[in-house]
Amino acid sequence: MKRVLFVIDEMRMGGVSKVLIELLKVLDRNRYAVDLLVLHKTGELIKDIPEDINILNTSPFFSTIDIPLKQCTLKNIFRKLMIIFYMKTGLIFKRLQKERKRLLERDYDVEIAYKEGFCTVFVASGNHKKINFIHSDYKIYNYAHNYMSTFKKALSNIDINIAVSDTVRDSFKEVFGISDVITIHNLIDEKRIKSKMNDHIDIYDRNKINLVTVGRLHYQKGYDILLDVYKEVKDHYTLTIIGDGDKREELEAMNDRYQLGVRFLGMIDEPYSYIHNADMFVLSSRYEGYPTVVIESLLCETPVLSTEVAGIKEQLTEDHYGFIVPNDKNALLAKLLELKDQKELLRSYKDKLKDYHYENEAILKKIEDVIDKD
Repeated sequence: MKRVLFVIDEMRMGGVSKVLIELLKVLDRNRYAVDLLVLHKTGELIKDIPEDINILNTSPFFSTIDIPLKQCTLKNIFRKLMIIFYMKTGLIFKRLQKERKRLLERDYDVEIAYKEGFCTVFVASGNHKKINFIHSDYKIYNYAHNYMSTFKKALSNIDINIAVSDTVRDSFKEVFGISDVITIHNLIDEKRIKSKMNDHIDIYDRNKINLVTVGRLHYQKGYDILLDVYKEVKDHYTLTIIGDGDKREELEAMNDRYQLGVRFLGMIDEPYSYIHNADMFVLSSRYEGYPTVVIESLLCETPVLSTEVAGIKEQLTEDHYGFIVPNDKNALLAKLLELKDQKELLRSYKDKLKDYHYENEAILKKIEDVIDKD
């Protein structure tokens, strides 16, 4: 039996944490003894970690790793500045050796940084097989730009890098000059989604095309762009936004200012019935890695209109599952104007999606092969 350590920075509601939970659920307990280290033990999804997964205790040293400096309080700003100092100087590797001795309960055959960045640096400080998952398009937004020398040193100690889409893979290779990167898509719990999607939702206007979107209310997701576009088409559509985040107040103010009538439902753990009962899902993101919510929508038999982001062409087939437009406000508006009277077309897409199936079995086999490879 292989001893495997997964490392993630936090467990807030979001794609990376959700797909980690799905992976932890399906890994064979007869083959792998799994421990999980959540460096900053916070987030709504901690409660969803499988009960038989051993969650390690963490350290106050990591309490600010996922918090931007400008959001730190007086209470924790010193810890954040200390992290920045260690990362800038490269002394982080020496400090992590001390933290690892305090936190890790055993030696591991494999250590997996399930979210790139600080988790990569932590895992790179280990002595055994090291795997790094990459979820972001680094050519669009380089999360490591302030610590490039430290991050490149960490990557030199990683054995296998796994990107969640081909675009993410190619971007990472180019930005960091690394050749050893493979692509494995995210796992998604198809059975759970299918079992939760059929509840009746009585909020939609059947005389219009009902749009829904789900995600963190964050700059990345482009909801400000979506609302700006929606101003021009609101006579033909309804829009429901599910999620929460630091941009909620700003977006709700925009909604009120322009009298858009957009529904903000806040965070819903399992929004699948809202997706299933809508006519179309909209992804307006500025950048992504492999947006799992697109697959969730397809499993909910709802076609998707998406801006062109990393991974989307590996998920959507135009003229069958949805529409991809250039990552531009005008392109998104043009497509919505084109579709405003085509509810029957969207219904035909929903019919096609009844036969949609996601290849979880093949994805899990690829992950297990990487873990088992000597």
